[in-house]
Amino acid sequence: MKKMLYWTGVLTLTILFASCSSSRKASKSTPVTPGEIEVTIPLGGPEYQSDAEYWRAVQTGTSKDMSMAKKVAMQNARQDLAATVQHEVKAVIENYGQNAAVGAKNENEALYQEMARTVINQQMNGVELVGEKLFRLEDGSYRYHVCLQMSRESLGAGLSDALSNDDRLKLEFDKAQFKKVFDEEMARFAEQK
Repeated sequence: MKKMLYWTGVLTLTILFASCSSSRKASKSTPVTPGEIEVTIPLGGPEYQSDAEYWRAVQTGTSKDMSMAKKVAMQNARQDLAATVQHEVKAVIENYGQNAAVGAKNENEALYQEMARTVINQQMNGVELVGEKLFRLEDGSYRYHVCLQMSRESLGAGLSDALSNDDRLKLEFDKAQFKKVFDEEMARFAEQK
């Protein structure tokens, strides 16, 4: 009788462990919990994110009018792109100002910033459309998604040319030093993304 109880216990434990291990495997293969729904973000892949070559901005616009949804999305993307570019270029100019051996550094730094804003505004006219998606919503309105990009290299060249051609800065501007600082900062920003 003791042997029979012993073997029944062993059999019960074996079945219990076998069933526990299979339920663990089932839970691993179903990562989504009940009630969770994965949402795909339009224009959300890596090809729509800033990298070493381009700054990119993805934005949306919603309106009852399809063209207005597009205008809102484009304006939002342009503003987002301009803010990002200005922030990063400001850091480049500050670092260049610190590295350059200039007598009136603060005055020149203000001139560099002013020139940078002008060049950025000019470059914003040349932004490229990377992708766009349009959705019609249940209420009849439209949601437009857009991704715009600006070349880091063309902006750097534009800044360098503008700064080297300015009569006030021509004597103190070192084009090679500026390019070096610009490239270092762009690499640093690209690594952060």
